Amino acid sequence: MELNSSAQALASESPWLKRVAILAFVLIELVFSPFPGAAADAAGKGVIHISITDIQPQKSGALVILLYDRSGWLDAEKAIRHIEVPVDGKGALELTLTDIPYPASYAVQLFRDGNGNHKLDMHWFPLPGPDEPYGFSNNYKPFAKPDFLKASFPLNKSEMALQINMRN
Repeated sequence: MELNSSAQALASESPWLKRVAILAFVLIELVFSPFPGAAADAAGKGVIHISITDIQPQKSGALVILLYDRSGWLDAEKAIRHIEVPVDGKGALELTLTDIPYPASYAVQLFRDGNGNHKLDMHWFPLPGPDEPYGFSNNYKPFAKPDFLKASFPLNKSEMALQINMRN
């Protein structure tokens, strides 16, 4: 901190005045500077409203909804959100995911867990495919291993809505 010449003369004559000036400077910095967590808060926490349709009401089991970022794609243990909702008798479902950091890109995978094993069951013959109803954000229908970029969507505002149709 630099003092002008008159302030330096005054500070040399009165050491307590220098301390008061430094304290005032520190207090001004604390009041008008962003707090350490302000950058993270400026990024924001968003809300994603998801509308799921074409759920087969006659099938039993929970609907598993997984929200991923690119680094955790298709690894349920690395999902940003993992929700299981009983849907017996329902043909459609609305849910809201809150406190989702943005801006960022995410993808949603969902499936009807008919046997309660918490994973999407697959068959391998004659062609590989899911044994349980499923869906992805963007209503993406993969013909091979699902691609994050094709299922992903940007969350760049505080609130957005998705509609996902189940594939049976």
